[in-house]
Amino acid sequence: MATDAEVIGVRGVFLKLRTHAGLTARRLRDTEVDTRVLADLPAVQRAIRESGAPVEQAIVEAVAAVVAELEPTDRLIADVVLALGMLADELTDQPALANRLYRADLGVRRIALSEGWRTLHELMGVEHPPQTPTVRSLRGSVEEKTLGVLAERCVRAAGMARRESAEEPGNGVVVVGGAVMDHITVVESLPSAGTSVQATSFHMNPGGKGLNLAVAGRRMGFDVRFAAAVGDDAAATRLVEYMREQNLATDLIVEAPGEATPVAQVIVLPNGDAATIGWKNELRVALSTRDMRSQEMSRALAEADAVLVTLEAPVDVVKWTLDTARNLPRKPLVLLQASPPLDRPQQIYRQLAEVDYVVGSEWALSKLLPPFSDDKSIDEIARQLRTMGVATVCVVENFRCRIRSRELEADIDAPSVPLTDSPGAREAFSAALVHHLLRIGRRGLTRETLQWASAAMATNLSIDIITDAMPKPGDVGRIMESDQSVG
Repeated sequence: MATDAEVIGVRGVFLKLRTHAGLTARRLRDTEVDTRVLADLPAVQRAIRESGAPVEQAIVEAVAAVVAELEPTDRLIADVVLALGMLADELTDQPALANRLYRADLGVRRIALSEGWRTLHELMGVEHPPQTPTVRSLRGSVEEKTLGVLAERCVRAAGMARRESAEEPGNGVVVVGGAVMDHITVVESLPSAGTSVQATSFHMNPGGKGLNLAVAGRRMGFDVRFAAAVGDDAAATRLVEYMREQNLATDLIVEAPGEATPVAQVIVLPNGDAATIGWKNELRVALSTRDMRSQEMSRALAEADAVLVTLEAPVDVVKWTLDTARNLPRKPLVLLQASPPLDRPQQIYRQLAEVDYVVGSEWALSKLLPPFSDDKSIDEIARQLRTMGVATVCVVENFRCRIRSRELEADIDAPSVPLTDSPGAREAFSAALVHHLLRIGRRGLTRETLQWASAAMATNLSIDIITDAMPKPGDVGRIMESDQSVG
């Protein structure tokens, strides 16, 4: 419930921000006014979560949305006092008034508002507006009253956002992949044969590419259903506990009685480059197509907006999942994380025809092609995969992404970061990509979407924490903002 203190706090910020250029993203970045009371509004956080916008832009958009719902006179006053520009399109035939109405000078805006009072109300469909205020009255009680109404509505909208976030699930996403215990070792250099080195750090954490994707998706606000197999040991117990801590449903997790949970040894260099040795225990701990045909999985797939698949599961499970996704009445967006490599990738060539996005490093993507393709260029790898039906190929490494599709070919440079790579970066990219695509429509792949997904890789940088470093939309927004301000 809104409190008087919340309303007073928000109104106070509006009163301070009305001066000079008003409420703009640039003003919010440069101001000494403490705007945390606006940034913390759930309506603003929701805008960040859904669009990936920087916090300053999210504040402007959220406030403008509330202003648009005010009564006409309050809407006009708030629009002009905060210089939101909401009537600009209606004033194309009156450029002089428009120029003064949104000038970066509150005094000029007040004069224009007072002088254009009746005209502006007529543009809003109001035939009998209230008495025209003087500049002095605007500066006194009129603006303060309107900004108080706006503050109350913003706080009320925050309460609505809290209820909606509790009641409305995000997009449904199914992830099919692996859950393993990562043994993460950081070393200064890799030992050569017959030598040894000492690790600078060692961690045992829940991991696996499938779990990375599931956690990243959940932090992006998705309603994630994760299918994977674990053993029947302390590692399995920790994995399932971690999934629940991350608010992941565990009804699609298959436990193999009496068996050891898969393990991955991840060796990381100080610059973030990593090499992995995996032990999947796949003969004893693995999903089966029988597991995938459960009623729970059928419901999850039927409700899915996106299906994300890694190559950690057995080939027949990968094939079944891609085939099933293709034949669903409401076809979801399908993304294939091309790792770890398959012994015989030809087994899934037919299924590639319905994959929307394939994501992987250059090395991983080359392993989808026969051995004689090892020396192929990025463009040739992408051309062959697209010939087999993949809609978009995403080559992602060293915080860069290179995209090849029929609609768009783009190379997105890496953000300015101190590492050359980071374990889990590709899973962060994939979850952020799907987040943005589901928000703007899957046909809307743009450079902005790719830049946002690339920024996700550079968020929460770590060389010894992988799954738990997956970002939230607000984290990505801050990276985008920081990169823009530096540029």
